[in-house]
Amino acid sequence: MKEMIRRLSEILFRKQNTTTGYKFVSGDLRSFEGDRPQWTPGVALTYDGEVIAGFRGFHASSDLYSVFNNHRVENLCLSDRLFEVEARDVVYCGKRLFAANEMTLTREIDLKPLSVEYAIGCARHVLPNFERKYPDDARPREAIKAAEKWLKEPTEENRISAWSAANYPWPAGDSAWSAMYAARSTTYAAGYALSAAEYAARAAANPAMEKKWQANLLEELVKKHYL
Repeated sequence: MKEMIRRLSEILFRKQNTTTGYKFVSGDLRSFEGDRPQWTPGVALTYDGEVIAGFRGFHASSDLYSVFNNHRVENLCLSDRLFEVEARDVVYCGKRLFAANEMTLTREIDLKPLSVEYAIGCARHVLPNFERKYPDDARPREAIKAAEKWLKEPTEENRISAWSAANYPWPAGDSAWSAMYAARSTTYAAGYALSAAEYAARAAANPAMEKKWQANLLEELVKKHYL
């Protein structure tokens, strides 16, 4: 009985001292930092050396919006995978990026539908800005609709249709470009979703407020699909 209580106490202590975050790894489950350690979901890795946030240790972000933006657009590949992580002995670099001495990949998040829905949401949010200026140009709205059709029915035919909708000559304006990248995200997922969000923020009257709205959207999408 005493041994059982001791073990339960240890588990509770570890949980209370665990930080939850998000991390991208490559398709073969390797980190992008340092010597690219090999991960196994559910198995903790311990860093060999002093942890220095931004330089040494296992890195992750405290929220999804940050992990998308810390993992640069040009680094995102079709095979990249996104995981929720649990970390211990954490050192923060700013408010949202941290390095840890010990980390475990606890749950994989299906990146493609999340990315496409995020891109669509960002583009739709600023679409009225474009349509007020160009009321007779339906191309951005049609591109968003094509992406939404793929999201409901992720067939190859709908993916090709969305990609085609994004490859007409596009008018100037960040709202339109956000819609274009939303449609393209059906093929390249996170990379183009980030571009859609970036152009949507540029199109907003208040980019800082738009980024805050985008961060809330991303968190809500994760709650909707994964929690």
